[in-house]
Amino acid sequence: MERLEAHDDWKREGLGEGLLERSESRVNQPGDADHDRALWLEQASRELEQRYRYTIALSPLVVWTAWPNGDILDIDEAGLARTGLSMGEVRGQGFFAAVHPDDRQSVAMMWRRNASLGHPIDNEVRMRMRDGSYRWHRSRAAPLKDASGKILRWYGTIEDIHDRKLAADAVRWAADHDSLTGIWARAAFLTGLERAVERAAEAGSVVALMLFDLDNFKQVNDRFGHDTGDALLKDVAVRLSGAAEEPAMVGRLGGDEFALYLARPDSARLAAAIDRAVAALDTPFRYGAITYHCRSSIGVAFYPADGADGDTLRKNADLALYDAKAEGGGTLCYFRGELRLQMQQRLSMLSIARDALDRDLILPYYQPKIELGTGRIAGFEALLRWSHPGRGVQLPATIAVAFDDPELAIALGERMQEKVFADIRGWRERGLDTGRIAINASAMEFRGADFAAKLIARLAAFDVPATCIELEITEGVFFDNSDAHVRRTISTLHDAGITIALDDFGTGYASLAHLRQFPVDVLKIDRSFVQAPTACDWTIVRAIIGLGKGLGIKTVAEGVETNERRDALLNDGCDFAQGYLFSPPVASTGVVGLLEAERAR
Repeated sequence: MERLEAHDDWKREGLGEGLLERSESRVNQPGDADHDRALWLEQASRELEQRYRYTIALSPLVVWTAWPNGDILDIDEAGLARTGLSMGEVRGQGFFAAVHPDDRQSVAMMWRRNASLGHPIDNEVRMRMRDGSYRWHRSRAAPLKDASGKILRWYGTIEDIHDRKLAADAVRWAADHDSLTGIWARAAFLTGLERAVERAAEAGSVVALMLFDLDNFKQVNDRFGHDTGDALLKDVAVRLSGAAEEPAMVGRLGGDEFALYLARPDSARLAAAIDRAVAALDTPFRYGAITYHCRSSIGVAFYPADGADGDTLRKNADLALYDAKAEGGGTLCYFRGELRLQMQQRLSMLSIARDALDRDLILPYYQPKIELGTGRIAGFEALLRWSHPGRGVQLPATIAVAFDDPELAIALGERMQEKVFADIRGWRERGLDTGRIAINASAMEFRGADFAAKLIARLAAFDVPATCIELEITEGVFFDNSDAHVRRTISTLHDAGITIALDDFGTGYASLAHLRQFPVDVLKIDRSFVQAPTACDWTIVRAIIGLGKGLGIKTVAEGVETNERRDALLNDGCDFAQGYLFSPPVASTGVVGLLEAERAR
């Protein structure tokens, strides 16, 4: 009966007029009796009702009608079956009993707003099912208005979208979160940071952005395996999340770099929150039988002192992080204004290096290595220089940061090899014996799996024997690469006939273990021990010389500028020396002059 009443309302308000008009046209002919006309109308009404019922029965949508104020007038039986409510219970405001408590306020506000404006309704809401569970549904409705615009009824549908919404939410979650650690991904974190800054601006509060870079993370993967590395990343995410009391947000920006922002009403509480976050990473990481103390470099920038928006804050925190890493890692650095100037200088160096490569301004200078026992030239070290169009030959210090850039370091190294090999070929064609020419390899160059193969192939392309080359490597090669990779690369080069020299030995990471593990032919004593030595410095020099003799490794002292230093090195058994006492670095043409002068002696 309720459904028929609703249907009568539907007919009175003009719905289905097309079908009734067609029916009336078939009976409203001259000569038709009133009785026939009534029969036709009754049949048309039954057909219309039947069509309505079949359409609703076949549709997954739950159909409902409501009064202008939103009170439910009628709802399809499918809706009652799903919710377990009766028609009497849902009428008026009763259907709110099926709406999730957390959604009721927003639904009521939406109804009041749209009812007053006469706008269509389209919203998503959780509805309680007969079994007590909640499922997501989409409720849509449009008002039926009279000629004056007054709302007569609301006609709507309810669609079960639970599975679709959960799938969409899963996709959205995956887009916003890091798949390994489960914390916020880069884009979502930066969006959250921007919003936090906007809220802080409104509230007059402060925000700290902390960037964390795990020191030596590559060595964890190389030494213990990627499963251990992944476990470490997850552990860091858990620790930072535990230390980040809201309002805060933790994200993984990529690789081994994490980010945390903390919002607090004042600087004192912010400082305490920063201390808790730093302390969270202090305890050793444990995974199975592995115990590892994970150090991290941390850069911090503050809103509003260091940036008025999230993007500026991120850039300045990144500058502070770069400063922390430059100090050797394992430390926290706050942004300072001068860091921006340093970054500008760094970018300028990179630009100059690119320009020097593009314009083919890179050139090698050669400094002779002298055999101390005979005073004769035993070889040369090729040193990078570049030619400034207005200022002349420039030292590599003017583009120093380029040697830490993955792309430029490799490009500079390869260009130097080409220049040096071309010079060697020219000297050999003239019958000059230059001895071995030492070339330097940066840690960035050494990272490539094909570094050794490319170097050997380039020698062949220039028709230069590998026995003409000595490769100088620094501590950074060991620091930035796994021992296995270093061993493979050095062994390949050594087997080809290239001698290996450890540059600046004794100043840092290169150790006795490396001498035992790798085929090293030469130890180069850093100039800092030679030029202005204390008693301690000279003790180190003697120790390195003695170590070389004991292991059958030649020693070369750098930066020799006085006869006194030369004589002391000779007396202590050093094999070779180089420095301004013998000759400054010279262009390729100067090498010919040095060799010819020696031949004339």
